[in-house]
Parts: sequence; C-alpha cells; structure tokens
Amino acid sequence: MRLSRALLSTSDSAVQADASTQERVLDRAAELFWKKGYAATTTREIAASLGIRQASLYHHVASKENLLYQLCVTSLEQLLSAVQSAVNESNCAEGRIRILVSTHLNTLLKYRTRHALMLTELRALSGTHRRQVVGLRKRYEKLVLAILNYGQSEGFVREDIPAKYLCLALLNMLNWAVLWYRGDEALSADQLAEIFARTYIDGATTSAGRLSGVLPDLEQGGSRVVAARRRKPSRASQGPISTRLLDTAAALFAKKGYALTSTREIAAQIGIRKASLYYHIETKEDLLYDLCKWTLKQIRSDVEAALKDASSPLERTGILIRTHIQSMLRDQDRHSAALTEMFSLSTERLDEVTALRDAYESLVRSVLDAAQTAGALREDVPVKYLCLALLGLLNRVLVWFRPNGPLSPDQIGVLFATIYLTGAASPKAAP
Repeated sequence: MRLSRALLSTSDSAVQADASTQERVLDRAAELFWKKGYAATTTREIAASLGIRQASLYHHVASKENLLYQLCVTSLEQLLSAVQSAVNESNCAEGRIRILVSTHLNTLLKYRTRHALMLTELRALSGTHRRQVVGLRKRYEKLVLAILNYGQSEGFVREDIPAKYLCLALLNMLNWAVLWYRGDEALSADQLAEIFARTYIDGATTSAGRLSGVLPDLEQGGSRVVAARRRKPSRASQGPISTRLLDTAAALFAKKGYALTSTREIAAQIGIRKASLYYHIETKEDLLYDLCKWTLKQIRSDVEAALKDASSPLERTGILIRTHIQSMLRDQDRHSAALTEMFSLSTERLDEVTALRDAYESLVRSVLDAAQTAGALREDVPVKYLCLALLGLLNRVLVWFRPNGPLSPDQIGVLFATIYLTGAASPKAAP
C-alpha cells in the first residue's frame, strides 16, 4: 500500500509539472504572438524565450499553429466553465446577468493576452482548427443567449429587441475591454464589471421611465437592402488604381492578415504584374499605412458632418452612434484591416495612426462629456468608461456583421443607439 501511494504521488507530481510547463509555454507564446504578431513569431523565438532548444519545444506542442489553437481553446473553455458554474448560483434574471457580466469580465482580464489573441488571430488557424474554435465560441454565445432569453421569459429583459442583438451588444462591450484595459487602470476588474452591468442592465431591461426610441421594423430588414447591396459593383474592378489598390489590399488583409498577404497576390487581384504595383507604392506597408489613415479620417469626417445639424446633447450622441456604424460598415474591409493590422506598422507610422485614433476617441468623448454635463447622461459612470463601453459596442460590429445578414447598418445603428442610450441616459433625460 505504501509503495502504491508513493507511486501515485510521484505520478501526480509529474502530471502537475507537465501541466505547469504547458501553461508556461502557452503564456510565453501568447506574449510573443501579441507583441510581434502570430505570423512574424517563430518557434525558435518561443523556445529561446523559455530557455530551451527549439527541438525541446516539440515535446510540448506539435507546431506553432497548435500553440495558437490551444490558446484559443483554453480561453473559451475558461469562459464557458467559469460563467456556467457561476450563473447557476442565482435563480433570478437580474442576478444571472450581473453574475454573467462580472464573471465574463474577470475571466477575460485575468487571461487578457490569450483572449485578445483569440479575437485578433483566429483567421490564422487552418480550417479544422478554426471550425472547432468557432464551435466553442458559438457554444458560449448560446449560453449568454439562454441567460437573456430567461430574462425575457421572466419579464425582466425587454422584448422589443430580439435577445440575439442584446447578446451581441453585451459581448461587444465586454470583449473590447481586452484591447484597452491595463492593470494600472483606476478601476479594478470588479469595479469595471459593476459599471458595465449597471449600464447594460438599464439598457436591456424593461425598467419603467427609462429613455426609449423608435425601433426599426426588424421584419423588413434585409431583403430589399441586401438586394440593393448585391447590385452595387465591386470597386476592386473599377475606378482609379489607388482606390482599387486600397480595396483589394483591405479585402486580403482582412481575410488573411497583413503578414500573410503578398504584393504578388494584391497585384494579381487587380490584374497587373507585381512589378507594375511599385509604380504606385514603394512597399506593402504603404498600403496598410494609407488604409489606417483613410479609415480614421473618413469616420471622423462623417461623424463631424452628421453632428452639425444636431441640437440637443442626447440627439448628438444618438447621431454619433448611428453615423459611426454606417460609416464603418460602408467600408467594412478597410476598417477591419485597419483595426486589426495597424500594429504591423513601423513605429513612426504607428505613432501617427495612433494619434489619429486618439483624436477621434477625443471627439467621441467630448460628445459624451457635453451630454453628461448637460444632465442627459448618467453621472454615476465616469465619461471615460461611457466612451470605452460605447467604442466596444460599435467597433466590434465589424467582427460579426455580414452584408447579406438580416439587418442593414442603419437598423443596427438604431438598435444599438437605443440599447446604449437607454442604459447610459440620466433618469432625468426626456424621451
């Protein structure tokens, strides 16, 4: 018996050591993938950062892609396990939603780099791996959807907006936090979760007296609008060469990633030789740089123009939301590529693009600040976090919107403006 226990103890220790080593490998890979990008990181670099030989790394992982796959899978499994067990502790709709928000955000930020990679590098996975990760993500979305459906059945969650879009709005706000939250934030993860829960619940529930808006006809949504979109010819085959170049590069960067797209592919897509491409650009980076500048200048121009005719602070906020979504989805590939690939730029160019992004965020914050000062937006949430929640709600529409989907950009803009303003409005704000 003593011998058996000794062997069992040794075996358990070995398993724990292997698990610890595996976690260390994943954490180090996540750091390098996030810093340099998945495509630009080699297994040799990962091994060197761990202080082992490259050959020894393959005792723990089969390939670099397997590392990314494990990072994506473990991040989703953590969310599924943590949220599922936590929400079972409450039997009321409001309690479940609060627990969902708190557990999701705390789990997300505890493993922030892993979750950020799943959001930005998923397309680098091969077909089978990608389908498995997407399957896990859908399982988690179904869990969130079930919680909101339960809230609707209990009369706590509003029924004038389908639970599907309430679910997307919540995940947009929460998941965006991995891209901006830092450990030195003034608020802890728990405090931030309370702010998000408070704002979202007020926007998603049937609380009497809260601000509301005229919702779009969700039954009409797509057919006429989608048909019109399909009739619109592709800009990649017409117009000035500069426009065709940017559109073609944007589509390839959004689909494959900047690092894995070659100038040869870009040239082939627009029907010219690779050598001819260099009459228009000096390097591939020029295209990404131009894309990033164009998208940020365009969305700011569209929003500023739309705001000119707005009078009340609350009206300005609603117009900002709708115009942001319309502008962004009008050139979805360009915005998707710029948003996810901007960190591939050289330091000097990245600084310039970051300054443009910060300037636009300052515009958004100024609109919200004016609304809060006027008493139109709630005062119990700092305007910084009202702004970050809003940008998450809006920008992550790029991840899941499809041009042939059931709702048009205009309809999504009205839905999300209603959810956000109902939750963020001051109790004193007039409908």
